[in-house]
Amino acid sequence: MNPLLVFDLDGTLIDSAPDIITAVNRTLANHSKPTLSDATIISHIGEGIKKLIADLFKGDNLEPGDIIGLEMEFLRTYEEEMLNKTRIYPGVESFLTQYQGPIAIITNKNEEPAKVIIDHLGLNRFPWVNIFGADTLEERKPSPLPLRTMMRLAGRLPGNTLMIGDGTPDMLSAQRAGVGSIAIGFGYTATHILEKYEPLAVLDHYQDLSALLEKITQKA
Repeated sequence: MNPLLVFDLDGTLIDSAPDIITAVNRTLANHSKPTLSDATIISHIGEGIKKLIADLFKGDNLEPGDIIGLEMEFLRTYEEEMLNKTRIYPGVESFLTQYQGPIAIITNKNEEPAKVIIDHLGLNRFPWVNIFGADTLEERKPSPLPLRTMMRLAGRLPGNTLMIGDGTPDMLSAQRAGVGSIAIGFGYTATHILEKYEPLAVLDHYQDLSALLEKITQKA
């Protein structure tokens, strides 16, 4: 029985960094702050937007309400940009077309924009068990709740589920749910950081994923 594969979205299935970078720098410019390098913004992506904005305005000693306002401003700006340059990573569609097991998405992007992007890119044609965003359930990654809920929906146990992602929230949620993980080697978090969480493998290209899964399932 092929495992349930639970994918992160940004930095895993899609390269959304160019549009996120544009929206972050537009938000900073609106507040007369210097724009940031691509690498600096990318290093913040995996933790989610709220932490990204909070970190960038940390020196301003803002009240929680101000941070929420900035987050909403960023999201409005991002929604204007998010379909411009975001692309599916090479090999994703080919793999998803031939994979015979259940598939799902758990992202720390809010559910509505995530689904808009998925629809825009045509990824909605694949038979996802479900798509969870940061605001779908009471908790988001690195909580194990989304993974546990998805496994229940798919009728799968931790031993027959894999989390595939490029961020520490993906690795941590997998550990906490008792699920094996595959780290993305081309995403937004340095591989040496992800390897601290002992993923079963590091994926460098989607053309290698079928062979990786075969090795992992044979060991199990």
